[in-house]
Amino acid sequence: MNTPRIEFIDVTTLRHIEGFSARRVTWLAKKITTEGVWRVPLVLERKHHLAMDGQHRMEVAKRLGLAVVPALLYRYDEVEVWSLRPDNYTVSGDEVVARALSGDIYPYKTAKHRFPCGTLPALAIPLQQLFDASLSGRVCPLLRAA
Repeated sequence: MNTPRIEFIDVTTLRHIEGFSARRVTWLAKKITTEGVWRVPLVLERKHHLAMDGQHRMEVAKRLGLAVVPALLYRYDEVEVWSLRPDNYTVSGDEVVARALSGDIYPYKTAKHRFPCGTLPALAIPLQQLFDASLSGRVCPLLRAA
């Protein structure tokens, strides 16, 4: 399996595809701030920067005022997506994009994705580095967590 390419993406371009838990965002923000390290990339839809994975990390980045976040970028034709609530919601790549762009996001924990990279890579990016807007669009070195 190839090492995935991770890019720094401008936080202001990120969009949700589903809801999130405010309590989890608060917990995660405290954890990331205490550690001073960003450990997991977001996974985004390439064209519109929709958060396929990382709704909570995305909110933490906004709350902390970060300029960029590390992210893997995929098109929906490269990933498998399904509904965790099949009795109530159908999920496809086209539906996810249409709903997100219209502002009609899915409820929390509705869409599930499987990515070509398998398990997301572990990172160890100093939090202070993510306040640097000039990193937007640059490739992120894959820094493994200690």
